[in-house]
Amino acid sequence: MSKARCVLQSASKLVQASSRLNPPQSRCLSTLLRNQNQFSCVVPASRTFATKGDEEIVKFLTEEIATEKSNQRGLPKLDGWTPKIDGAEVTLTKAGASGEKVIVSLNVNHTVDSAEPDDGEGEAPEMLSKPSFEVDIVKGNGSTLSFTCSYVHADEIPPEAEGQEDLFAIDEVTMYEGEKHSDSCYAVAGDILDGYLYDLFMSMLDERGVTNEFAGNLSDWCTAHEHAQYIGLLDNISKFAKM
Repeated sequence: MSKARCVLQSASKLVQASSRLNPPQSRCLSTLLRNQNQFSCVVPASRTFATKGDEEIVKFLTEEIATEKSNQRGLPKLDGWTPKIDGAEVTLTKAGASGEKVIVSLNVNHTVDSAEPDDGEGEAPEMLSKPSFEVDIVKGNGSTLSFTCSYVHADEIPPEAEGQEDLFAIDEVTMYEGEKHSDSCYAVAGDILDGYLYDLFMSMLDERGVTNEFAGNLSDWCTAHEHAQYIGLLDNISKFAKM
């Protein structure tokens, strides 16, 4: 064997040995990437919350919303009235005689209370929404006679008068032209009106559909609407806590 060939063979063996001890860089990168992929598959993706309290709120509201929806009622009909809803604010409109328009406006915020006094025994009384409401009688020329009314609380009705007393009372009466209602408009409290005039005003409302029956139906309607608003609030809070 020639001296040159022996040198070449020795060099070849050294290269092969070096290759076994030091694998190609591409193979090292391939192994690293494969190991990284395996590691990423092991760690599960999970939802994160801003705080632990937010997570607890979402957990509670999930059950609370389901319970409230199971008790939810649809809005009852208010015959003859056209409702317009803007969140908690509600406007009911009805066409009257001789070009008149009757408008009932209210807000259901902070209006839920027990349907009857709670004596602390047995089941809790049903919760009803009984908001104060404005009744505007608007003439064709824009002149408006406005009544502020509120529900009479159950414990204010004497037992012997149940079924005979009005469900609502007139708290205030005022007048204004067009859109010019402001604090400068004079208003008189219902409880200082002449008794006969007060009765005439109640008859005026009765003739325009604002009756005891209407007041009862309105409370049922507001109760359903307020409950829907409550469920909507809980749902929005839950979504907020998940952000």
